[in-house]
Parts: sequence; C-alpha cells; structure tokens
Amino acid sequence: MITRNEAVESLRDVERVSRRTHVASAYAVASPHLILWGLVWVGGYTGTGLTAPASWGWVWLPCIVAGAIGSAILGRRAARSGAAKPGGSANPNARSLLMALIIMLFMGSVYLVFKPSSMLPYLVFPALIMALTYALVGTFGLPRFTWIGAGIFVMVMLGYLLAPGLMSFWLAAAGGGGLILGGLWMRTI
Repeated sequence: MITRNEAVESLRDVERVSRRTHVASAYAVASPHLILWGLVWVGGYTGTGLTAPASWGWVWLPCIVAGAIGSAILGRRAARSGAAKPGGSANPNARSLLMALIIMLFMGSVYLVFKPSSMLPYLVFPALIMALTYALVGTFGLPRFTWIGAGIFVMVMLGYLLAPGLMSFWLAAAGGGGLILGGLWMRTI
C-alpha cells in the first residue's frame, strides 16, 4: 500500500511530466515555423533595404505568400505526425489566418490614425508587433516564446536608437536571425 502523501506526490510527478511533454511538443511544432518566418524576415527586410519604399509591397508580397504556404505545409506535416495542436484548435490554419488578419487590421488602423511622417515606423512597427505577439504567446506556459519576443524587442529598439538609417538590414539580421535562432533553440528540448 502507498500512503496518501506518496499518492499525491505521484500525481504531481505525472502532472509535471505531462506539462513538460505538452511544452516540448508545442516547441517542436513551432520550431520550423520560427525558422521559416525568420527566413521570410531576412528576405523581406533585405529586399526592403535594397528597394525604394514604393516597391516594398512587391518585395513583401512573395515573401509573405511563401511563408504562408510554407506554414500550411508545416502545419499539415505536424498534424499527420500526430503532434499536439497548441491551443487545441481543430483547424490551426484557420486560426493562424484569423490571427494574421487581426494583426494586419490593427497595424493598418494604427498607421491610419497616427499617419507616420517617415518610412521608419513602417519598418519598425511590424517587428515590434511580432515581438509583442511572441512575448504574449509565452504567457500561455511557453516561456521560450517570451524570451524570443523580448530579444526581438530589444534588438529592434537598439537598431531604432543606434542605426535608424540601416533599419531594414538591422531587422533582417537581428529580427530574422532572432527568429531563426529561436526556432533552433526550441529544437533543443
């Protein structure tokens, strides 16, 4: 016979193992997405730095389409492998599209209301929104996302304060590189 205290401790151990398994599974699913979107950032922000602002949409459109298609493929692959669906969503692609639409509408409305007078906010604000998004995801029991979001935030602000003239290239290296490193970090669990 086991004592009541031993039973309670055993249940705690089971809960800890279950929680670690869930977190590791969520990180395993997220890792390739972060690497993919880090590459999108590298391509998009590098292209932005090499073109006139009037062409930025044409730089980012293929990058975002490639990222969305890649994310859908990665999501299907994860679903086929039986990986856990973070958030328990039956359709993670629909949830991701809805989240992207909400973020884009929010960013567009902020630009409309505040009407930036230079191009710098158009570069910096999306990166800050993504840093915030990753940090908030981390509050759902996935602390590595919080660190990734915080790291991107710090790097974006350092670039804004120290090298605003090189912001596109800074975001390609620091933001895109940060996402890639974050994705590789998540694989270490």
